[in-house]
Amino acid sequence: MTIAFVCFLFWFLSILLETTVFALISWFQPSLFFLMATIFCLHWRGEESYFIALLFGLTADCFSTLPFGIFGLTYFILAFFMRWYAIKIYQEAMITLPMVSGILVLFLNAMVLVILNTFFSVDYLSSGFQKVVFFEAIPTAILSIPVLKGLVFLEKRYKLHLSERKF
Repeated sequence: MTIAFVCFLFWFLSILLETTVFALISWFQPSLFFLMATIFCLHWRGEESYFIALLFGLTADCFSTLPFGIFGLTYFILAFFMRWYAIKIYQEAMITLPMVSGILVLFLNAMVLVILNTFFSVDYLSSGFQKVVFFEAIPTAILSIPVLKGLVFLEKRYKLHLSERKF
């Protein structure tokens, strides 16, 4: 029950912060839905992380102007890579987490661009690559450490042991 509470708390916080606080700041637009999905996929080693990423992706679709399902599909596809990376390479290092989350945001935007250009002939990144890097990828990387520290705090507080689960 407490695992569901922690997932719901992070889901609710990402909705609240992305739609209110960060919507008011034009130069700080982190992708909180993707950051939460990334943190859960990297930290939580269970197979449920695919569906958690899908939940955050479909939530991002609800607040996006893109066709419904684009973010859900890309989050779900990237969850397979993130889980593989978490099992084989990632060692819970705080130093590498901002770099990994920033690079994954760039992969996410590239995948969305490819899907939109392939199926819908829509130019999603018309504003340019620099806007994605400086306004979305770098702020997401900056927020990755406090989000992981919050997850670890809740994990210790409720004795969840998400990262110690069997593969």
